[in-house]
Amino acid sequence: MNKDDELVVRIRGNGKISVEQYIDGVISHKPISPNSLMECINASQFRGGVSSGMLPPGCLSVDFHNSGVRSITLLHMENRADISYMKTEYKNFPLPRLVFGFYVSEEGRVSDCRLGVIANHDNLKPTTPMFIYPFSNVSGTSLCIGNNPLPRVKSLHTLGSLPYLILGMDNNNHSFYAANNKQNLEMRDMLELLKDKEQSYYYEHILLPSKKTLADFIAE
Repeated sequence: MNKDDELVVRIRGNGKISVEQYIDGVISHKPISPNSLMECINASQFRGGVSSGMLPPGCLSVDFHNSGVRSITLLHMENRADISYMKTEYKNFPLPRLVFGFYVSEEGRVSDCRLGVIANHDNLKPTTPMFIYPFSNVSGTSLCIGNNPLPRVKSLHTLGSLPYLILGMDNNNHSFYAANNKQNLEMRDMLELLKDKEQSYYYEHILLPSKKTLADFIAE
């Protein structure tokens, strides 16, 4: 627009909104909706940059919400862990490829933990397929940690330790269903079968597809 051009927004008492433009001596008039006006105002606002700080290893996605909550998706970097079931320890137990999701409040409280299994592909994409988590304490992708407290997060980088802490919690039969694995095995039988196997065994003999993708998991 030139210095003599003008844009006028008129809001009438009946709620109708119109825009008048004076450009090069030509006057034009156009009615607009309230939603269109709000979109124009929002688009014109200056928004400052957001710094995440240092991120944990395996970070796939970070979203910053207006409430101050941050949602983070992590790829678990290990394919084995020391786990336990009903106080029985399984050292160096093989795992499928796992992703974790956390919501972290502005004060550093961790909530809405999620856990999922993704395809064993090196090149992860939004369309990477997911599988049903075959063990206990997960409903869909919602992870139940019972009465186990999670540490407060001062920096997003420290979230990298949470998957190890969660995997080390004792498992029970909460939210376990034999129908969630290809062989309809009960929890104890499946652990005994898998304890000396490699990660690839899951994808051939245990895991069932969930009809979701990695993008779906990140968006939950």
